Amino acid sequence: MHLPWLREPWRQLIGEAQQHRLSHAHCIPAREELGASVFTENFVRFLLCQNPTQQACGQCKSCLLWAAETHPDYYELKSDDGRAIGVDKIRELTHQLQQTASQQGAKVAWIKEAHRLTTEAANALLKTLEEPSPNTYLILSPERTADLLPTLRSRMQLHRFVEPDQAALEHWLTQQLKRSLTSAERHLVTSYQGAPLTALAALRGEQDEVERVALIARAAVGAAVWPQPTKDDANHWLMASIAWLQELLRVQQQLPPHRCHYPQLQEWAQTWLQQQPSHPVTTLSHRLSLCYNLRHMTREQSGLNLPLLLQNLWLQWQPHR
Repeated sequence: MHLPWLREPWRQLIGEAQQHRLSHAHCIPAREELGASVFTENFVRFLLCQNPTQQACGQCKSCLLWAAETHPDYYELKSDDGRAIGVDKIRELTHQLQQTASQQGAKVAWIKEAHRLTTEAANALLKTLEEPSPNTYLILSPERTADLLPTLRSRMQLHRFVEPDQAALEHWLTQQLKRSLTSAERHLVTSYQGAPLTALAALRGEQDEVERVALIARAAVGAAVWPQPTKDDANHWLMASIAWLQELLRVQQQLPPHRCHYPQLQEWAQTWLQQQPSHPVTTLSHRLSLCYNLRHMTREQSGLNLPLLLQNLWLQWQPHR
């Protein structure tokens, strides 16, 4: 595991597997700022591998099938454009997991965005958790562990990643950049404590997306004019709009700054929430739905004037005065 803060959780997990004490169900929160998806993908590969040691071998038939994204015993379930994950999808997954493994090894299901499970879907999943098929593993990745029903949490192994402190974060960043941090960079990094991968992207200048989201944030509260998207960058502006709405939901849920994707935009997020006359979650959900529909339309239909559609969408977002 190349990310140092993930090495100890990984050693513990592999140790449990080698001692035949590995749980059949795991909750691994989707903390992308810490590399949670890297950890989970490596875990899935390890479980499917026919000759694992401290990690998947990468050479057996199972590993090659995984690499080709055609492994018949791996099942992935996630939300469609931010919608709830319903009971029908869980029933279908449960049926698949009851079948015999094609590769005579493990069957692994990874439920991404597990916080979007409906109550009925979560309850349908309980039976699989209580009576798992042999050599079958379930991994749930909610945004927060607390977002899952207590009945689900109580039947799973809960994983928690320890965030690097400021000194460890700066040391890791200097290793990745192969140079010392400047005074200004050290100050910037304080905004990303607990989010090392986000900090690294910022220092590497991979901030086009961040800058777009920041401009959307300022425009949404009336502190800047809305951008003028073109055919070449309209899709990027649409994704930035979605990212901003999702960030507002995180702030409204009172997640700590290090759990947010854009901690440097906290002030703008709080300003927007204060401007809302009532029911900000309803407003955000409605706007996200419109964005998801627009994204779907652009994928399914050619010839759409996305820049114009975006501008019309933003007109509805003018701040209340």
